[in-house]
Amino acid sequence: MKSSSSRPEQSVKSRNTLASSMLNPASTAVPIMERPEIAFVLAIIAGLMNGYTYHVSKIFSTVQSGNIILLGETIATKNWPHFYAIMFTVLAFGVGSMLTAIVERIYRNKNNHSWTFVIIAIEALVLIILASGYFNNILSISTICIIISFVAGLQGNAFHKVKGMLYGNVAVTLVVQLAFSNLMQALQGDRGTWRKAVIFFSVLLGFGLGGYAGTLATIRFGEAALLLPAILLILLLIYLLFAKEKGDDSIDPAS
Repeated sequence: MKSSSSRPEQSVKSRNTLASSMLNPASTAVPIMERPEIAFVLAIIAGLMNGYTYHVSKIFSTVQSGNIILLGETIATKNWPHFYAIMFTVLAFGVGSMLTAIVERIYRNKNNHSWTFVIIAIEALVLIILASGYFNNILSISTICIIISFVAGLQGNAFHKVKGMLYGNVAVTLVVQLAFSNLMQALQGDRGTWRKAVIFFSVLLGFGLGGYAGTLATIRFGEAALLLPAILLILLLIYLLFAKEKGDDSIDPAS
């Protein structure tokens, strides 16, 4: 039979643990890539990519649910060239997701090495190459969109949590649901859900702004519009490098 004196000791330990976490917030801080402001930027990047691909080819680079619908539509209308372009776009997204899983596994057990840097660097490099126009005479518009979908697959599988909550920055159907669900709970008196609703609505805003800016930039600059998401990725990479030097928080999102 355990002594009742152990209970006060456990209580003291619990209070000490709580006090320690309050004095050292970094211990309970979410990874940098799960911060709401990062989710907002990632949504803008995804929207920019979609703005380009949908304007030039009526194919979504990130929203694969939309592409699946388009597959059905192209079969019904027997538009086989567009069907094959969309099919390979979906497959490219899947390949990008697989590569993220491989990179994460390789870097998972390496101390002081972040797989986030690898994913963002690959994204930025591919978009810069496409934006340069160097391969314009070699690659068709559909092929460029397929490559962009690969980039979106990298991002979508890498970063899908915000403050520990599942969300999407490359496809936002779930985010719409979560935003309005949390808003309804907040209006019913659950004050703790206001912040969640704001986070999810900010992701929707970023996605829409990215689509708007990406479309306008594509109309004006063509493939060079892909420099916009590339620049944001480079700025994010620089921010993460400074954060790593300071040693503030962990960078990689939780699996």
